[in-house]
Amino acid sequence: MPLNRRLILPLILATTLGAHMAVSADISHEMGTTAVPADPERVVVLEFSFIDALVSVGMVPVGIADDNNPDRVMTVYGDILGDAWTSVGTRKTPSLEIIASLAPDLIIADKTRHSAAYDTLSQIAPTIVLDSLGGDYHASVAQMAVIGEAIGQPEAMTARIAEHKATMTAFAERIRPHAAGVSAQFGVTNADGLYLHAPPSYNGALLAMFGFDSNMTPGEGGVYERNYIETTLEQLSEIDPDILILGEYTDPSATDTWAGEPLWQALTAVEGDAVHYVVANNWSRLRGMVAAELTAADLLKIVGADESGS
Repeated sequence: MPLNRRLILPLILATTLGAHMAVSADISHEMGTTAVPADPERVVVLEFSFIDALVSVGMVPVGIADDNNPDRVMTVYGDILGDAWTSVGTRKTPSLEIIASLAPDLIIADKTRHSAAYDTLSQIAPTIVLDSLGGDYHASVAQMAVIGEAIGQPEAMTARIAEHKATMTAFAERIRPHAAGVSAQFGVTNADGLYLHAPPSYNGALLAMFGFDSNMTPGEGGVYERNYIETTLEQLSEIDPDILILGEYTDPSATDTWAGEPLWQALTAVEGDAVHYVVANNWSRLRGMVAAELTAADLLKIVGADESGS
């Protein structure tokens, strides 16, 4: 049942009320301004990039929307997370009852997925809403600073962001010489289709930062209708990137069924042996600093500039 139609049991709500700590700061976010407690210890996160922010300063959330599949977060963050957290269900429709039962003192929610439930979440605990799903890479890094303020660790988060930016600059210096004048396109594919990530998306911004061109064209008024665009083989052939990067959620996927099609065989990336497969979870779902560094490491290999290259 959608979040905004679910009811929180009065008894559970009563348990969480009064558990919040003294207010220390007003945090501005996508839904307004929220008074958050001093140094919150019990934080629930409803998007993967928010996990990235917390583990960056050594903090483990008490609750995570892990899509009922812990491998989606444990494969990357498991060394820090351990088993000291509880699943609150899916990112689209997390369980409000489980969230409330954890007695959080801060909830971090996503604008696209959870805006409709903001008032209800705010009854459970102070809630801030950030634009993870709809934001690009640069917005994601900026959100890390907001989270640092919200959890009472601005200095530690500032230091981690500075370290991350230095790391990404070093990656960019090695990737950009191979990206000049080269178009690259990332997309995820499952059994039903291919979904390209447009230039305003998280990965679109990352590819642009590393110097790659995009052959995708915006719609009327120079605006892309969506960040994630379902794309047919015919449409892909019109975009025709020099490098095609795919994350497969299923095996086989829709693009596997295109392998024998003349349009697929005529793609520049196919003819140039420049179709590359990456871990879809890392590229598409996580959207944090660790995820960006994993993406950059993959790009080093894709352009032949890894440790064995120039």
